[in-house]
Amino acid sequence: MASESSQKNKARRKLKKRVRIDVGKNLERLDSLPWNSALPENDGSNHDPYSVFIGSNELEGGFLTLEEIDESEYGLEIPKIDVENENKKVKGKVKSKKRKVSEGDENNSSSGEADGKTEGKDGGKELEDEKKKPKQNKEKKKRMKKKNKREKNEEANKLKENAELPESVSVIDGLDGVEENPVDDAEYYEWNELRLHPLIMKSIYRLKFKEPTPIQKACIPAAAHQGKDVIGAAETGSGKTLAFGLPILQRLLEEREKVERLLTEKGEVNERIAPKSVLRALIITPTRELALQVTDHLKEVAKGTNVRVVPIVGGISTEKQERLLKARPEIVVGTPGRLWELMSGGEIHLVELHSLSFFVLDEADRMIESGHFRELQSIVDMLPIHRSTESQPQNTQNCMTVSSLQRKKRQTFVFSATLALSADFRKKLKRGSMNSKKNDGLNSFETLSERAGMRPNTAIIDLTNASILVNKLEESVIECREEDKDAYLYYVLSAHGQGRTIVFCTSIAALRHISAILRILNINIWTLHSEMQQRARLKAIDRFRANEHGILIATDAAARGLDIPGVRTVVHYQLPLSAEVYVHRCGRTARAFSDGCSIALISPNDASKFAALSKSFAKESFQRFPIELSYMPEVIKRLSLAHQIDKITRKNSQEKAEKSWLERNAESVDLVLDDDDSEEERVKKHRLKKATSSQLNKLQQELNTLLSRPLQPKTFSKRYLAGAGVSPLLQHQFEELAKQKLGEVSSFGENKRRKLLVIGQDCVEPLQALRGANKEPCLDLKEIAEKRKNMDDLRRKRKEMKKRLHEQRRKQRKKMKAGNQ
Repeated sequence: MASESSQKNKARRKLKKRVRIDVGKNLERLDSLPWNSALPENDGSNHDPYSVFIGSNELEGGFLTLEEIDESEYGLEIPKIDVENENKKVKGKVKSKKRKVSEGDENNSSSGEADGKTEGKDGGKELEDEKKKPKQNKEKKKRMKKKNKREKNEEANKLKENAELPESVSVIDGLDGVEENPVDDAEYYEWNELRLHPLIMKSIYRLKFKEPTPIQKACIPAAAHQGKDVIGAAETGSGKTLAFGLPILQRLLEEREKVERLLTEKGEVNERIAPKSVLRALIITPTRELALQVTDHLKEVAKGTNVRVVPIVGGISTEKQERLLKARPEIVVGTPGRLWELMSGGEIHLVELHSLSFFVLDEADRMIESGHFRELQSIVDMLPIHRSTESQPQNTQNCMTVSSLQRKKRQTFVFSATLALSADFRKKLKRGSMNSKKNDGLNSFETLSERAGMRPNTAIIDLTNASILVNKLEESVIECREEDKDAYLYYVLSAHGQGRTIVFCTSIAALRHISAILRILNINIWTLHSEMQQRARLKAIDRFRANEHGILIATDAAARGLDIPGVRTVVHYQLPLSAEVYVHRCGRTARAFSDGCSIALISPNDASKFAALSKSFAKESFQRFPIELSYMPEVIKRLSLAHQIDKITRKNSQEKAEKSWLERNAESVDLVLDDDDSEEERVKKHRLKKATSSQLNKLQQELNTLLSRPLQPKTFSKRYLAGAGVSPLLQHQFEELAKQKLGEVSSFGENKRRKLLVIGQDCVEPLQALRGANKEPCLDLKEIAEKRKNMDDLRRKRKEMKKRLHEQRRKQRKKMKAGNQ
């Protein structure tokens, strides 16, 4: 033991020597700097040199500060303080002292560092004092740290208040330095007018939101500063999430500041002003993807505010979500189904609604559709009514009952892309929510607003224009037969495959059909529909978001609220069932002041339906999308091969599925399946299977040869390339093809998907093609409707004529029979 302690002492002495040498070197380097003396030269007298400057400010500016030292000039590197390592060193010293005291070594270095007062006392007392000292030192250090932190925070706050320009200030732990990133006040002038909290403004500067959108300008003052309920309607992609998100954060931060002010002034903590560990805002959205997107947006803005936002959606395990709710987040964003599942299961954080300050319904027009979201009605009925305690609904018995003083005044926000309110809506709100019958469903904005407890002074903000659709959206149509829709879709995606594209279908069966065909044609796509698992849905959205020229085939599950930047084109493979869904589909593009294109594939059967849809948003004519018909024979040839391949593969997969289903069920019941087929039938089946597989391989090879070539027009001649003249575009395309061929030779065996080349046509996005096309005659919906009406009338007349002729012939036969008798 004695030898070990002596070795440790030697090691410590060596370390101390090294430190002294290093310090000495650093001091020599500092002494070598050209310091400017601020003191007068000593003339040999014994007078104090500092006495000259007593009562004057002449000492200022005479010293060389660290900021004035040019590191490159003097070859000096100013070391940065590593606070964590320093703390570790201090802890290590305290531990070593404890160890020495326990060992009872009286000759160690720690006893030499002790105060001189303990020298004349007994050994037992010395040990006790030595044990107490590390604890006292620890407490002193903690106090000093707290003081330093307070001083630094006060300095940072003073800097924020005194600064003329908005600055993003960050205090570095363990250093007195303050980083300042100046922000141009003129750029954020409109945001500053809204008088938002400095922490919210800091997030806005970080996210570089230069100016608020019209819906944000209108909603934030009414909701954040006047405390009103809000019904807001604006076009898709107009920033409705922050229009209700910023007022929520503003109120929560203001309440916290008020509590801190009271604590400093009176020394009291009033939990009624800003209650902790309770639900303050409940946001409900119709789809899971929208709920997760709203959560992400609010988290981005709430960075640095210590406000927690949690998503509660289906498709994720309830146990995980219960763990998230145990952390008691202030804001919960969810879908009605999963929220009601947890509420009815007695989840405490969701049932305690007495302190709920905000109730938000996003995309409310979707949630009031008949037969949808019955759980929403149950959630709305659970909300406590603050007007009078007597008129509390029976369902609020599940909600924790507390004194009326502890209940918070609740604001209700209802947002949508469309709005339909009656003239006497405010009168209905004055009558109160209890007048609406409990058995009635939430089938309109008015009943929903009444049941949610909206006040009569509700701010109604309707920024939708007559056409409802975004101004920068270019709408177009392609008239084709129902069986040719696949070919025209393939042409649009291959010839104009620039930018992100979403193809919308009404049914999942149509989605599966298109996705199978496009995959056979080597087009990389992702799918999204309601029958997919939540993990698969999120993965598809993330991959589509990551690909600059991605293609997403989706049902109307993706039509609402999804904010994916760079979506340039929306294709309506099947027409939607309502005008609202059409508006929301088109709203996936041309978002946040950008432009976009919408293409609707219309068959003769869809013409009258499309005319009826467009009536609701005051649109009478549509531009025809430009299509080069010389490419269509080649496209149709590829599509016919793809359809044949798809038919064979589907048949094979169905047979396999049926066989596996039978085998699985037989295994579950412990049955052994007997093969009753004769030898001839087995041979026949084997030959048929072989023939189908060879046919499939042949079709696949033929399609691969077609896909390996660029898309060629009907007029293109391989032998006489210069017959019609070689344009610069054609020459560039031939060069690209030559490079591709060389690349194929060099990287033989690698399975890489090539970009499809269209001979004689530049691959531009559909919006550019639409703008650059010659002014073709627009599709007049009135004419289509009239033609359709005339056709229906003609069919009806033909039926009536047939009936008449049939009746006449029947009468003639009767007469003939009567005459013969």
